[in-house]
Amino acid sequence: MRAERLWRRGLRFPRLFLADRTVLVHGDVDLSTDPRKSRYEARAFDTRSLRPLGPAFEAQGPVNLARSPEGEDWPDTVLIQASRRSLSVRDPRTGSPLLETDLAEPGERWPDDVALRVVDKEAVVFLFGEDGDGGTRWWAVDPHTGATVPDLTDSRPGHEARGERMSFAGDYLVAPGQDPGFDPVILADYEHPRERVYRLEDGEYRGEVESHADSETMAARVGGRSLLAVAGRVHSLPDLELVAELGGPRTLTSLVEWDGEAVAVYQEENARPDGLGGWYLDRLRVRRLDRPGRPVVEVPGTWPGDLEDLVAAPDGVIVLATTEGVHALHVEP
Repeated sequence: MRAERLWRRGLRFPRLFLADRTVLVHGDVDLSTDPRKSRYEARAFDTRSLRPLGPAFEAQGPVNLARSPEGEDWPDTVLIQASRRSLSVRDPRTGSPLLETDLAEPGERWPDDVALRVVDKEAVVFLFGEDGDGGTRWWAVDPHTGATVPDLTDSRPGHEARGERMSFAGDYLVAPGQDPGFDPVILADYEHPRERVYRLEDGEYRGEVESHADSETMAARVGGRSLLAVAGRVHSLPDLELVAELGGPRTLTSLVEWDGEAVAVYQEENARPDGLGGWYLDRLRVRRLDRPGRPVVEVPGTWPGDLEDLVAAPDGVIVLATTEGVHALHVEP
């Protein structure tokens, strides 16, 4: 199966975001050695027609997609964008601003991730990044005033958070972090990557699970339950019970609901025989998590470039972001 090309555009560190039937790709189009000084572009596509919803536009800093909250005179799907001093809501089809707000407490550093969610029937913007004191934190602000939302925050010691993302599933927020320590044998500091789970309504910490420095994390509400995919494993939320093991710690996973069932679409990393790193298999796998006995389905496919990110849409489309553009595969849900 050959992937259909949606956009022939070489992007560095491309990321995919999905909300309803809109998928957005966001990536670096500059060769600057400092990612924070690079130039980023975004473009939205319809997952049903696989046609672009508009032209590419510049979008610096972290971005995300979200369903438009009720009561807002916005399109059904909006793009949320943040900097260290402000946040904005934009039309993902054109990049046109819908709302621009200065933060009441601007930070010294750019955040690494941003998301728009509804908490207690109110729109809230969540931010994640370095806290300026050698740790990482997530916090929440009012998108209309920029004011920080009390109690919706947590700060932990750890490494710089550059490039990491939050995940959301139903009533829960999952934020990356580290458990720092010191090894007396090798006389060196070490950090264990973790994914920490919080309740959205009040920010209560509910638990954490081991992660991996190079793993991508995804949480989603699918098949009537909240799930978390991290480091090749799928856990239920908020109890973090193991649901399925998919592969090694660098397994790239997307969670989706097909025919009312929770499904994991993933690409597993194989270890090189000589132990010198690894590579990703050139095929995807589909596993129905509600039916453990059902065989894993392999989806053979070919696409140009190295796979950087993937997202599975509800209508049986898998969108791929590679170093040579954006592509799509059709599968039977």
